[in-house]
Amino acid sequence: MIGLAACGGSSDSTPPPDEIVWRNGEPDVVVHHGPVPKKLIVKDLKTGTGAVLKKGSFGTFKYKSFDYRTGQRYENWWDSPFHTGFGKGESLKAWETGLKGMRVGGRRVLIVPPAQAYTKVPVIYVIELAAVE
Repeated sequence: MIGLAACGGSSDSTPPPDEIVWRNGEPDVVVHHGPVPKKLIVKDLKTGTGAVLKKGSFGTFKYKSFDYRTGQRYENWWDSPFHTGFGKGESLKAWETGLKGMRVGGRRVLIVPPAQAYTKVPVIYVIELAAVE
């Protein structure tokens, strides 16, 4: 189990889920039963050492997304990495904000409030940056 450590992203007083649990090399969440966050929460799990993700680059991401309230998994791109442009509005605004400056090999948690989520439901993303072009 890995506890979450603070990083320089946007935050409010709402704590993130208590823990990210790793099962067979993939993340799962331990649900936090506190209030739903009103602002994007960004936490580093592991700092990468590779290339930096910046505006105009393309990133390859391994990620899973979960419902903040129930822990139910929405998406699983852990085994089939997802490739997208970054910094030009090609991805979710919360990703554009929360992943800026991330390095290859890093792992980060984004807790996206309902107003910033596609589904208008608070979402937890556990993301690993696999490559930057």
